[in-house]
Amino acid sequence: MKRKDLYIAVDMGGTKVQACTVRACGTIVRRLKSATPRNVGPDPIVEVIESSIHGILEKTKADMDQVAAVGLAIPGVVDPDQGKVVFTANAGLSGFDIGPHLQKKLKVPVVIGNDCNLGALGEKWLGSARAAQSVMAILVGTGIGGGFVQNSQLWRGARESASEIGHTLMQIGGPKCGCGNLGCFEALASRTAIERDIRQAIEGGRGSLISELTEGNLSVIRSGVLRKALDQGDELVGEVLTGAAEIIGHACVSVRHLMDPEVIVLGGGVIEACSNFMIPIVERIVADDNLPGARPGGGILVSSLGDDAVVLGAVALARLEIGDDPLAEQSTDQPSNDIMTIDGPVIYFDKKKFKRDFHVTVNGKAKTQKPPLSKAENGKTEITLDDLLKACTGGPETVIIGSGNCDDARLSQEAEVYLAQRNIAAKISATPKAVKAYNKFAGRKAFLARIEESSQVE
Repeated sequence: MKRKDLYIAVDMGGTKVQACTVRACGTIVRRLKSATPRNVGPDPIVEVIESSIHGILEKTKADMDQVAAVGLAIPGVVDPDQGKVVFTANAGLSGFDIGPHLQKKLKVPVVIGNDCNLGALGEKWLGSARAAQSVMAILVGTGIGGGFVQNSQLWRGARESASEIGHTLMQIGGPKCGCGNLGCFEALASRTAIERDIRQAIEGGRGSLISELTEGNLSVIRSGVLRKALDQGDELVGEVLTGAAEIIGHACVSVRHLMDPEVIVLGGGVIEACSNFMIPIVERIVADDNLPGARPGGGILVSSLGDDAVVLGAVALARLEIGDDPLAEQSTDQPSNDIMTIDGPVIYFDKKKFKRDFHVTVNGKAKTQKPPLSKAENGKTEITLDDLLKACTGGPETVIIGSGNCDDARLSQEAEVYLAQRNIAAKISATPKAVKAYNKFAGRKAFLARIEESSQVE
């Protein structure tokens, strides 16, 4: 690994601290997760952050001499110029000058930022919004956060509190929000709000699969549980998520009128789990906006980076800290020589041999595809949404698909929608041609291939 080509990103949440080593181009090398200490002051939390940094270096088999800078994402109000955590509700770091503290310990530049702001920066750098001049990211999870990037600049605001869209008022006298105000966007459409509405309905006598899926514990209803209930046609969950999606749609209309971004990217755990159900509702409401613009814009995309958006945003901020603007010129981490070879019905990649269908993620992780690629009734390859999901983890610019011995494979309608929503291109050809295309393509790429007995190099 080249000296100073390595960055460390730390995503500190209320329940976990994730540390990653990341190359300058955005390739995530290794990950390490630790529990965030609860109900404590700053010292135990900082200790976990420091141990996570040293632990991820050990896992990467690297040392601080190879690290150019460290980026730290904080869920709260921060002062990046001072490296200070001003306020965070879910971790005891309020008032702590964590940037200078870590920089003194680590002897490398350390920069901090609000996690949702960094999520927007990550999507602008390498995610769904990479081609847009301006992007508003809305992240729907336990709460709702946002970030705005225009002309490669993160808009932080006069008080370092810009883009707190979750705390815009959307219902006068509405439910109380965690911030103390009434009727906030977050109090109406976050996972916490969805949980509340489902819980109240069940307590009022409504039937729902949620009770069974949570084994009767309704205190926390995870996004994955919501998706399972939707997949099984749960009426109550459908109603509540329809209402949340409608509110998100109206929030997007307000963002268009106020900020007029080129794209709005929706992400976070709720969107990631339930996008198939919720995004069409959001898109319908945005499409019904009667206020015209002079040019196209304000379209809805879904985060292609998922949880990695915050990590990559932290790396982008760290690169900016040392005078290296990642948004000015997108770099690549792919070598120019062939890194994948094919020999009859066998493909070699990264010292691994594959005789069965397999995929390679954007971070270079190769695994056998389980189950193997689908086939339509006519025997031809049809790439389904389930086929794509693992390969597209981490947000590639392009997914290169090998369809076996023929060039006439196609994407299912669901797969086409999934890729379009995340601004991911697909290139499909016979597997030998796909191998050549993968080796030649210089951008962020994923690979998915059918391997058949008669596959041959052309």
